[in-house]
Amino acid sequence: MESKQPASALTGVQQTGRDLVDVVTDDWRREIPDLDEAGVELTRRVIRLAGILEDGLAAHSGRWKLTKGEVNVLGALRSVGFPYQLRPTDLKARVLLTSSGISNVLKRLERNGLVMRQPDGNDGRSSWVRLTAEGAELALEYARSWTEEQIDTYRAVSPEAVQMATSALREVLIALGDTEPPTRELQVTK
Repeated sequence: MESKQPASALTGVQQTGRDLVDVVTDDWRREIPDLDEAGVELTRRVIRLAGILEDGLAAHSGRWKLTKGEVNVLGALRSVGFPYQLRPTDLKARVLLTSSGISNVLKRLERNGLVMRQPDGNDGRSSWVRLTAEGAELALEYARSWTEEQIDTYRAVSPEAVQMATSALREVLIALGDTEPPTRELQVTK
C-alpha cells in the first residue's frame, strides 16, 4: 500500500508546524486578548479532526453502500462477540444515536438481511438485535478494511503521538462524564 503524503508535501507548500486552528486561535487572541482559549482550542482541534475523519468515514462507508449509522451498529454488534447481539438501548448508548435513529437504522439493516430482531424471553418489553451470518461477515470485512484505512490515515503521525493523543482524549472524556456504562450480562437467545 502506497503511503499518503500530507497535502502540503504534494503542493509544495512549506510546513510551518502550525495548523489551521493555530491561525484561528491567533486571530481570536488578537481580537480579545483576555479570552481564555485553552478549552476552546481543544474543542476546535477535536471538531477539525472529527470533520477530517468523518469525511474519510463517509467516503469509505459509501463504497460499501452503508451509512455511518449502519456501520456503527454493525460494528457495535460484531465487537461484542458471538452471538453478536445487544438490546436496542445498549446499541443507542454505544453508537450515540437517538431512539428513532436506531430504529431507522435497524429497519434498513433488517430489510437488507444483516440483522434480525428477537423478543427477549425474560422481558416482554425488550428485544435483542442480532447480526445474521451475512451481517457478521460484512461487519468483520468492513472492520478490517476500515482499520487499514486508519493505518494509512495516521501513517505520518508517530505511534507515540497517536498513543499520547488517545490517552489525553480518554482523560478529557472521562472528566466530562463519558465513562464506561455499567455492563449487562449478554444472554444467548435461541
